[in-house]
Amino acid sequence: MHNILEVSENGDVYSRIIDYSLIGLITLNVLAIIVESIDAVAANYQPMFDIFELVSVMVFTAEYLLRVWVCIDNADSKFRGSFWGRLRYIVTPMALIDLVVILPFYLSFAIGIDLRVLRILRLLRILKLTRYSGAWALFAAVLYGQRRTLYMAGFLMLIMLVLSASLMYLIEHDAQPQAFADIPSAMWWSLVTLTTVGYGDVTPVTVGGKILGGFVTILGLGMYALPAAILASGFMQELSKRQFVVTWRMVAKVPLFASLDAEKIAGIAALLKPWSVPARYTIIRRGEAADCMYFIVSGDVEVDLSPNTFHLTTGEYFGETGIISRTERVANVISITECKLLILEARELNRLLEDNPALATELKELTDRRLASAEITPPHGQN
Repeated sequence: MHNILEVSENGDVYSRIIDYSLIGLITLNVLAIIVESIDAVAANYQPMFDIFELVSVMVFTAEYLLRVWVCIDNADSKFRGSFWGRLRYIVTPMALIDLVVILPFYLSFAIGIDLRVLRILRLLRILKLTRYSGAWALFAAVLYGQRRTLYMAGFLMLIMLVLSASLMYLIEHDAQPQAFADIPSAMWWSLVTLTTVGYGDVTPVTVGGKILGGFVTILGLGMYALPAAILASGFMQELSKRQFVVTWRMVAKVPLFASLDAEKIAGIAALLKPWSVPARYTIIRRGEAADCMYFIVSGDVEVDLSPNTFHLTTGEYFGETGIISRTERVANVISITECKLLILEARELNRLLEDNPALATELKELTDRRLASAEITPPHGQN
């Protein structure tokens, strides 16, 4: 049950059905709440909205209770333990969101809640979609990874806000005692100026105030661009890290590198370059120089090694034969489907084999077996 309720990652049919059903129900709930705010529609269809709300709450309640019950089956050891494991799960962000989206319905029976407030609280159901969004997980990871830098940027902006508001209060208070009655009032002007919004409801009239205003506006361009630059850098780092992890895992699964330690596998993963090709694309042509080998991240390729053909798929590799024997390509390799590949340059492979003689011997044996299975004996100077 735990695997079914979790977001489908391995193509599980039942898990995928549950995911799509809940996504659809959440989407319909948000649309219903928005449409229900139209008085004319609500007056004519209120009973239908009430029935839909009741059914939705029942489904969300059942989902929440099931998630709490089966959370102890999670591979994460922190949820182990019948009582404390469930208690730790209940206070996780996603479990709290699941609770918040159903709690207003039950609270409305115990205490009086304004209909408009209840409607806004029901809109929080849209937050449940974050469970099914890989982009949200990426964003959350970036925020967490860059939290200290973002704190620093926020602190600098707070300093700028207080200083600019204080200076403007000193300059403009006598000329505009109502608009700049005190420093908190001046902070409104500082906020809209630093963000370059400039509503125009409060503006300086003195020469000193205008000079300060221009200076604060220029500073605001840089200050509010700072968090954007931090987040952009964080996204690049997180994407690179995730790509490296995926590459590392794929390299570690290749039988050829099974005997290498984690550090050497990481070194190989860092050397690989990604490349995507469409279906029916000729990746290697017979007679070309052997300048690299390829690892298949996803997809299928056909190796035409006359008189036979081979079918290779995710996790396998090709193109090493010519590099090892220092000859030209002897086969055509064509993508059967759209493929994502990782490329290892010949010079990097040769350096790797020089540093690992056992790996060189194993790769030579694998290459010989491939050629033997194709009943090919490459002439001298060819591969």
